[in-house]
Amino acid sequence: MKNEKKIIVIEDEKDINELIAYSLKKEGFAVSQVFDGIEAQRILENECFGIVILDIMLPGIDGFQICKAIKDNPAAFRTFIIIVSAKDHPDDKLYAHILGAHYYLTKPFSTKTLIDIVKEISTILEKEFTVSIP
Repeated sequence: MKNEKKIIVIEDEKDINELIAYSLKKEGFAVSQVFDGIEAQRILENECFGIVILDIMLPGIDGFQICKAIKDNPAAFRTFIIIVSAKDHPDDKLYAHILGAHYYLTKPFSTKTLIDIVKEISTILEKEFTVSIP
């Protein structure tokens, strides 16, 4: 399966992780679930995903460090990152965007909104962009 349909959910709150994964699987996405930062980093070093749904406050390694590691990996240049976090301070949101996150949803968030964002990103990832040089 292409990376475009592969999503990893990195969220330590089991109920939230399960809800997100269930909703995405229902829409036809291949979903991996991770509950801590150390395991997430290990998986992301060996595998690329089209979309990463990432909490900030994780045991082991925080989401900011994971976001930076993804964006520092040249193989993950087409990976979109969606932050889902209880941290709602403008500085946290700005920092996440500086590190490379594309969206930032504050908990509690609407699952429908998250699914709509994932579908939008998935459409973008499915397209091949080419540049013609005359």
